[in-house]
Amino acid sequence: MRNPKYLLIPLFLFIVGCSFESKTLVTINDSKYTVVDFEERFQFAATDDSVKKMEKVDEFINQMLAVEEAKLMGYEDDPVVRTAFETNREEVIWRTYYNDVILNKVKVRDSEVRDLYNQIVEQYHLAQIVVAEESLANYVYAEFERGAAFEDLLMFSLDTISNDGDIGTFSVISIPPEIMDALKNVKEGGATKPVKFGEYYLIFRVVEHSTADQPKYEEVEANIRQNLWQEKARAKGESYYNKIREKAKVEYNPEGLEILAKPESLVTEEDLNTWVVKKYDSEYVHVRSVIDAVRYARAGSRVDPQYLIDQELIPDLVYDEAVKNHHDKRTATKRKLQNTMSTLLYQKYYSDMVVEKAYVDSMEVVEYYGSHRDEFEGKNLNQAFSIVQARLRDARVDSLRSDLFAMLREKHKPEVNEAVLAQLLKEER
Repeated sequence: MRNPKYLLIPLFLFIVGCSFESKTLVTINDSKYTVVDFEERFQFAATDDSVKKMEKVDEFINQMLAVEEAKLMGYEDDPVVRTAFETNREEVIWRTYYNDVILNKVKVRDSEVRDLYNQIVEQYHLAQIVVAEESLANYVYAEFERGAAFEDLLMFSLDTISNDGDIGTFSVISIPPEIMDALKNVKEGGATKPVKFGEYYLIFRVVEHSTADQPKYEEVEANIRQNLWQEKARAKGESYYNKIREKAKVEYNPEGLEILAKPESLVTEEDLNTWVVKKYDSEYVHVRSVIDAVRYARAGSRVDPQYLIDQELIPDLVYDEAVKNHHDKRTATKRKLQNTMSTLLYQKYYSDMVVEKAYVDSMEVVEYYGSHRDEFEGKNLNQAFSIVQARLRDARVDSLRSDLFAMLREKHKPEVNEAVLAQLLKEER
């Protein structure tokens, strides 16, 4: 049996690492909203000062007050909210699962960032000779090795665009791998052996091999790290998709795919009953159920119908995996589902209490225009009307918002955890 004390170490680290995010930021009635609840809705920008940060915290509190009020008013049973939640539920589950099994496992090492940076600043200034036959390329290279000047051998080159064969300076990262392999061991003034590139054979002379002063590592480190992460995430995702496709025994019907690409006037009733894709040997998707969506997505383009179906199929397969692995029962997933419901409650409540009430009567527009006519000199009536209407509506929205959230704060009296708030504003963990 393993020593129990070693089992406590990773658990302790997990608790310490997650402790701040799980702390309560604000309490409203019996509901506690944590730092992670805030961070799933708002992020501080690098340019945000303390005032901007506090504005985001205040807006978060306002939204959670609206959620609490919406619950009291029975919005959780509102048919619009319920329908929207069911529409979003599957996506929340599969995205959360995909983040956990794929994205959260993608790591980029500092050494990888540094290696890519070195490829950006390492440069080769090159000249080239281009020939069509391998035998001629070998002859030219042999002549160079025997001491012939590279410039004198340019007479054999098919390159008529560059001046004296000079093609400029390139970062290592931009040079094709087969050419880079030939350049690696060539010193300045030397030339590569013939390189087969497309239909031609190329011989490169290294005019200069140098390291650029720009960009500085600190200036591009974040972008390089993000690009590397995206490449790894894409590759890991494609590998995962292939595995779940195989596991689900996904099969496409070429006949069904051809029907989806047919002009609408040529599609028959029999065509509509043809299957397009199946999974698990028993679940079929027929032309009838996807043709409208495919037509809409393909409007004005010639996108492959199989690609369009994959955009729906793959999330379904990931969702199946998530449910099979009970991911929908995990605390983190439940929290995201709860936050999704909270967002929908806020949107519906805010729409009812502010957006739908911010109505501007035409007479109000006319009266405002009449008393501010000088502001609209040079504009026609339609332009002036649109500007005034938008201005009055914005003012109405601001007034309704202000009154609504003042009322909610007075009614529910949110309790802010000042210590956690101070830590959050300082972005300390």
